[in-house]
Amino acid sequence: MARITYDVPDGVETVETDAGKISDSGKVRGVRVQREDGSYLHLPYERLYAVETTEQEGKVDYSGP
Repeated sequence: MARITYDVPDGVETVETDAGKISDSGKVRGVRVQREDGSYLHLPYERLYAVETTEQEGKVDYSGP
């Protein structure tokens, strides 16, 4: 699981999701997070405080295409 902490108008919000559901956003300079209902949350880097993952989830395998 990954924990994402970001700025909202009322303060700070934290969501937990599978680390595989986090990717670069094509809409904003930032990240996108796929929600449970299939929609996406686009977070600009300026609003992002932290993306925390386990060591294993944070690794990327570059051996494949």
